[in-house]
Amino acid sequence: MEGLQQLFYLHGIGFDFVKYDGEHVVFDNLTRQAALECCGVNLHDPQTIENLNFELDIAPWTRVVEEVTLCSSESGKFLLKIHESFKHSMVGIKAQAAGIDTTILLSACEEVGEYIHNGERYIGVDVVLGQLPIGYFDMTLEGAFGEVSSELWSVPKHCYNPYYNDSNKKPLGISLQLYTLKSDRNYGIGDFADLKQLIDLFALQGGDFVLLNPLHLLFSDSPEEASPYSPSHRCLINPLYIALDDIEQTVGNDCTQRFTSTADVGSGRVTSSKFIDYTKTSNLKYKLFERLYECWLESPYRMDCFNQFIDEKQVILNGLELSRFEWFLQWLCSEQLASCQALCIAKGMEIGLVNDLAVGCTGGGVEFGCYQSCFTEKANIGAPPDPWAEQGQNWGMPALNPIRIKQNKFAYFKSLVRSNLNHVGALRIDHVMSLRRLWWCFNSEGRDLGCYVYYPFDYLLAILKIESHLHHSLVIGEDLGVVPPEVTQALHESAIFGNTLFYFEKNHEGEFKATEELRENALIMVANHDVPPFHGWWTEKDIDIKYEYGLVDKHQSHHQKHARTVEKQRLVKWLSEHDGADFDMSADSQDVYRAVMQILAKSPSKLLAIQLDDLDSQAFPVNIPGTNKEYPNWRRKLNHELDELFEFNKNFIQHLNATRKQ
Repeated sequence: MEGLQQLFYLHGIGFDFVKYDGEHVVFDNLTRQAALECCGVNLHDPQTIENLNFELDIAPWTRVVEEVTLCSSESGKFLLKIHESFKHSMVGIKAQAAGIDTTILLSACEEVGEYIHNGERYIGVDVVLGQLPIGYFDMTLEGAFGEVSSELWSVPKHCYNPYYNDSNKKPLGISLQLYTLKSDRNYGIGDFADLKQLIDLFALQGGDFVLLNPLHLLFSDSPEEASPYSPSHRCLINPLYIALDDIEQTVGNDCTQRFTSTADVGSGRVTSSKFIDYTKTSNLKYKLFERLYECWLESPYRMDCFNQFIDEKQVILNGLELSRFEWFLQWLCSEQLASCQALCIAKGMEIGLVNDLAVGCTGGGVEFGCYQSCFTEKANIGAPPDPWAEQGQNWGMPALNPIRIKQNKFAYFKSLVRSNLNHVGALRIDHVMSLRRLWWCFNSEGRDLGCYVYYPFDYLLAILKIESHLHHSLVIGEDLGVVPPEVTQALHESAIFGNTLFYFEKNHEGEFKATEELRENALIMVANHDVPPFHGWWTEKDIDIKYEYGLVDKHQSHHQKHARTVEKQRLVKWLSEHDGADFDMSADSQDVYRAVMQILAKSPSKLLAIQLDDLDSQAFPVNIPGTNKEYPNWRRKLNHELDELFEFNKNFIQHLNATRKQ
């Protein structure tokens, strides 16, 4: 059993955790063993356990360096592990791309650790090379131990973030679900041309960034699987966002004219319904995509660029094989996204687009198929019990194996970060705690079980730091919920902004926090896609909607409305304390919302985002967590078109911007 306990630790299987209510929970052996079995470990073979313990614990001390070596870019410091008999020898170090070609005396290096195995002593020594460029570099070391190689990761102290220590800059942004945008020119789903219009309008009123939903590839053969947070592949883009009337720059004039003259681009559009009909929209757009591809093949404009795009993506994406038609759609997506970010910068936005990286992918998608060896066999990711789900949550997405994610020098995680930092000014990482630990859901002996499993945090964080500098992009970590203290500290030290929702910012007495107590290094928003928009919250229509869809019964509805009344009273009190506003419970929701935002605009939080749904006075949430078929999640569109929304809210946005810029 001792060997098994050691393997639990080395494989990242958690021992305990603290529940939302403060209860200390220790995982039993059955649960921990089942989690390890999900990683393909044969617990009935003692030799297997012994071999794995040796490989994960002892062997690294005998290899000098691993496949990856973490190094400080500021000091050039990294760790070597050597047999003590080599301590007085020389070692040659070469990393040509980093400008390293030197020889050092190991006895001059500081000894920082030791390991005794079979009577032999191994020591860890710190090598210091001086300041290095940021990035990944092939490195060779040659000495008395022979010749070994490693990929040297030169890691900056923190992510790229020009706002972190600058209290004079407080960018204002807007958050939205792109597919909800309503216009008389799209095909029932918001697209990149709608996004350009929003950029134009928001930049005109002083906006600095646009926070999007995940744009990940979904399922063209199952269009009703519409959740952007349950994607097929997170490194690819959903082609439904392609604007078919903004293609000339990519496919050329001849192709565009041929397409518009031969394709029925005007019929079948669905622009007026409240909810998106994904099947109808997808069928219509894919027919047009196929015709566009045929037109382009007749005179393949910028074919060299297209082929180069495929080559570059295949290098990043583990040799991913798609049809030429599928690559063509990805090329269009990439070009139009890049055009949107270029427009942001041209219009004077500080940051521009903020992409959103979902926490996982589905088991039946392209991403899982490409990287299946990195995943567990029977575990899904989810969340532990909380007040909203006492049994916990199973999100239905396969869990990554914490050991196998290291394959090919963490190529999988690198591809996720690189792909989602392309053509944007910042990246929001959904459930950023997943870099450190994730809740696994699995079944054993007929019982549903769950526990936390830990991941190679230092390496995943290092990739974020490196890639953010290489792309000159900010990183925002969605850290709502129970966050391990080491994650909070690491995010702060790494200049990664947190993400705060005003609804949840309360003190120990349940009162809304004073603005000066709000986190400085964070993006603050009133609401997001998982909670009711403010109009729905203030009018309690979100509760009525849940009752209408059978999600709560009459008694539960009454109880929730009583609780909401208390919340609203607390908000009225908060408003009065901050600006003397004299609101009562019958006040107009838009007046209350604007007052809240004006106060938040003066808060210490570096980033502030308006939610487009709140400008639209939405009652219907875009998503109700815990539902799948019961409520039409990810389908609700806006009530108004963008011109109307920005004209009606022009003075409000300009005032917010002026407050932020003071």
